[in-house]
Amino acid sequence: MNQTADQTAFNNLLWGEKVADFFYQNRIQHVFFSPGSRSTPLILALERKKGIECIPVLDERTASFAALGRSKLSQQPTALLCTSGSAPTHWFPAVTEAHYSSIPLFLLTADRPPELQNCGAGQTIDQYNLFEKFVRGFHQSPLPDSSTESVNKLTAILKAAYRQTLGKNPGPVQINFPFREPLFPEDLSTTCSIPTSTSVELPKPVYKDSIEKISAIAKEFSKVLLIAGEFAPTTPILSLLSKFPIPTICDALSPLRHCSCTTTILRYEHHLRNPSLLEKLKPELIIVLGPLPTSKKLRSWIDQTNAKRIIIEPRGIKVDPLTSESTSFELDFGTLQDLEVGKPNSAWVQAWLDAEQYMDDKIQAHLDSQDSIHEAKLARTLSLALPDDAVLHVANSMPIRDLEWFWKKGSTNRKLFGNRGVNGIDGTLGTSLGLAHQSKKPTFLLTGELAFLHDSNALLFSDYFCGSLTVILVNNHGGGIFHHLPISKQDEFKKCFVTPQNCNFCKLCEAHEVEYHLAQTWEEISQRISIPFAQGIRVIEIPVNPEHSVQKRNDALAIQ
Repeated sequence: MNQTADQTAFNNLLWGEKVADFFYQNRIQHVFFSPGSRSTPLILALERKKGIECIPVLDERTASFAALGRSKLSQQPTALLCTSGSAPTHWFPAVTEAHYSSIPLFLLTADRPPELQNCGAGQTIDQYNLFEKFVRGFHQSPLPDSSTESVNKLTAILKAAYRQTLGKNPGPVQINFPFREPLFPEDLSTTCSIPTSTSVELPKPVYKDSIEKISAIAKEFSKVLLIAGEFAPTTPILSLLSKFPIPTICDALSPLRHCSCTTTILRYEHHLRNPSLLEKLKPELIIVLGPLPTSKKLRSWIDQTNAKRIIIEPRGIKVDPLTSESTSFELDFGTLQDLEVGKPNSAWVQAWLDAEQYMDDKIQAHLDSQDSIHEAKLARTLSLALPDDAVLHVANSMPIRDLEWFWKKGSTNRKLFGNRGVNGIDGTLGTSLGLAHQSKKPTFLLTGELAFLHDSNALLFSDYFCGSLTVILVNNHGGGIFHHLPISKQDEFKKCFVTPQNCNFCKLCEAHEVEYHLAQTWEEISQRISIPFAQGIRVIEIPVNPEHSVQKRNDALAIQ
């Protein structure tokens, strides 16, 4: 049906208000958007809706990772909005990360109408199912129309997208909105829609397996090792360990690293580098909760133990990359409190605990004896000096590994995060800003300078940022992780892999009016990170000698 210009403008705004009403009623409270013309009907309605915060971010990639960070913290959907054309393609790295790490996102892409597709119209690409298999669902909105049938179809799309983004395996969902011009009516004094009840009740997830199935197997073994992945929750695991005190290896980002449980194991990298311990610590059954930690030593050792291996993963996806045989079960982590295992072999459990205490003391003494600045000691220092309620985002490459190898366990309310779905350096700073924005917790980012520079556009968000973010910037003059690879001995190493950058970070921060500090002693570092930063972004640059830092890390890993 043909519409007049006034009807088109009215219906466009009607569509925006329907989306805003839906978001409000389903507690989608944050919309990260990048300015553009074609998305006008949506942003106008969302900005005018009380209870929804619209956050402008110039760079679409930064916006997408900031939304990712926000959703990581809340475990609720955050919305992304942009104009048509190349704009949504800048979301792709964040969308893939959200896909693989199961983070809910609402992707709202504004688009040209059908008559402007495939004809050379400006700022127009094929946005239909743009992200393909990296989203939980794609929905093409009908052109805005005030008919009951069209409005009901839009409502059905919004409800379906909400269920998909928060399903058993959460993730991103795209809704593509074509709009004709004029994009909004000249008179914006009245609203177009009357809010209707569009709250969505999520169906209870159905899991195909039960904890009783696993208990029937686990009861047969007395040497049971638990490996708690990043997403395994603390409460049911602690309930299980109170009944069966079995050794529990903790992922670098596991919340179990911040509890008083006596059987948690953090020094596994060192234990598995000690030949005299390998046979002594060998389990009969390994129960893995979600994805494995990054440690290659751990993965290799698991394959070599020939132990029976059980994988528990609620999302119904495969998370086992190893070659040895395993059995996967799909069930809720919350049922772990009801798991039963055989009576633990007390001598075997004690061997794990003795090795853990001995190695933790040795590492502490070794690092305490050193005054030079290097990355292994920095990870340990953070675990001792960060505020008890801090949020820490850890960049990939060496920072996450240093955390895994040297972080000291303790009883705090800290929360650790990382972009481990794809393990890239994309959006490291943007994700941290999303974690920190409107948060009441002091937030920190541990990153190398390459990951920071790769996402330095995120500093443009500083004007609208509301929160506390301290960037702990390790300047090791290039990709530190490559120093640990065989390629480091080749002539092409520096040019093709390390890629050192010559950037004056003080001036970069000054250009964005971001607070900057250079820290060159442990006293300075501890003082800066132990005192919460009230508001804004601050960068603490810590220069390290790359060769020296690599050697010190290797020395610390060689402790026996």
